[in-house]
Amino acid sequence: LVPYETIIGEKFDGNVLKVIENLSFDYESTDVEIASKANISVNAVRKALYKLYDSRIATYRRCRDIKTGHFLHYWKLLPLKSNLLTFRKKAMLIVEKLRQRLEYERDNVFFHCGEKECHILTFDEAVESRFKCPICSQPLNSVNNEKTIEFLRNKILELETEIQNIFKNL
Repeated sequence: LVPYETIIGEKFDGNVLKVIENLSFDYESTDVEIASKANISVNAVRKALYKLYDSRIATYRRCRDIKTGHFLHYWKLLPLKSNLLTFRKKAMLIVEKLRQRLEYERDNVFFHCGEKECHILTFDEAVESRFKCPICSQPLNSVNNEKTIEFLRNKILELETEIQNIFKNL
C-alpha cells in the first residue's frame, strides 16, 4: 500500500486503502463484493473506486445485468508498471519546473515595497518603475531570496531521491 501513496503523491483516507486491499490485479470484483469484504458502505466504496480510477490505479468493465437491466461495474487494479511510468513522467515535469524556478531565482535580483498586497519585482521591472512600487508608490527595497533558493534546492533533491528510491526498490 505504501508504494501507491508514494507513486501518485496523494494521501488516501482509510476507505480508499481498504478498497485497494480488496482489489486484485488478476480478477474483477463488483462494488458490492468489495463493500462486503471491506466492511464499508457501497457508497463509500464507489467514491473510493472513482478516486482510484481518476488516479489511474484501478480500472473497470461495465456490463448490463440481463435479469435486472442494471449496469454492473467489475473493478480491478491496473498493473503497477503503468502507474510508475505515469508517476515518473509527472515527477520529472515537477522537478524540471522546480529547476527552472531555481534558475530564475538565482539569475534575478528582486525588489519589494513591504506591503502584502503588492508584487515582488525583478531588477528590470524595478528600474522601469524607478524603484517605486507601481501599486502603492512606496520605495522598493532589495529582497533576500536565499531561503527560497535553499527551499527549491532541497525540494528538488528530495523529489529526485524519492524517484530513485521508488525505482530502486521495485
